[in-house]
Amino acid sequence: MHRGDIVAIAGRGDFSAKPRPALVVQSDLFNEDHPAVTVCPITSHATGDSFYRVPVPSGGQTGLVRDSEVEIDRVQAIWRQRVGQKIGRAPDEVMFAVDAALRRWLEI
Repeated sequence: MHRGDIVAIAGRGDFSAKPRPALVVQSDLFNEDHPAVTVCPITSHATGDSFYRVPVPSGGQTGLVRDSEVEIDRVQAIWRQRVGQKIGRAPDEVMFAVDAALRRWLEI
């Protein structure tokens, strides 16, 4: 698993009880050994709010069935065992936009 991978995560908690795609945003320095993984969920319910949501296209590279948005406002750490298979990978331009949105959301 690497930063930028789109993976399936087991849903649980306040925002989703179903399996869903998520974008790995944690540094690769920690992805091999840390027991948790930091992700941003991905939703197909688009809001169009580009301040804290980043559009991600459907298709072969991403593995998504529908055009979707990365939910920067729902960044979370999940236990590694809740991460399922890799679905695809975010394009570089999506990761640049995710980085900018995370800096805004976290004010760093």
